[in-house]
Amino acid sequence: MWHLIWPLRQRLEFRLTQRLAILGSIYLLSACATLTKQECMVGDWQAIGYNDGVVGYYSDRLASHAKACAKTSVTPDYQLWERGRQLGLKQYCTVTSAYNVGRRGRKLNNVCPIALASSLQVANQKGLDYYALDSQLDKDKRLLKTAEEEFKKLKNGEMLDFETEKEARARLLSLPIELRDIEHRIYNTQKQLALLNQMNSD
Repeated sequence: MWHLIWPLRQRLEFRLTQRLAILGSIYLLSACATLTKQECMVGDWQAIGYNDGVVGYYSDRLASHAKACAKTSVTPDYQLWERGRQLGLKQYCTVTSAYNVGRRGRKLNNVCPIALASSLQVANQKGLDYYALDSQLDKDKRLLKTAEEEFKKLKNGEMLDFETEKEARARLLSLPIELRDIEHRIYNTQKQLALLNQMNSD
């Protein structure tokens, strides 16, 4: 009896696995689509191009749109889309935008006029510096909180993971110095962040 039931169970599991894989593929394809069916049907290609330009997309973005709209039999209007993208790039290719792109941890795409490249790269690098400092600040704040909690527990007599009271006490004595170092780093990082913001607002 078992030799008949077991293969049936295997077939059912296999079919279920196949269905889940198909559903997963459909989800991934829909998640990767650059435009919805409705956006394809409406076809406001200049507005779509403008939105793409504002975030600094390259011209090959249109190929992704064409793929997304293939099922609706809609073909993108390249001229309208490119006109909109160029208008959007005027917003993207500014010092403020370049700085904000860097603050999000991203390098500026190479889509801006060569004449602006130098000033935009400087602004983008300042933004990247801000991002790095802000990430370090978050890390140090978490580290400070962990060290403070450890200090509090050791001070209340908890052994934590130390094998002997001597080791626990040695760690308790070393923590105030570590806490001061972390607080000092946080203070300096906050000063640097404030300076970067001030420089960018001038």
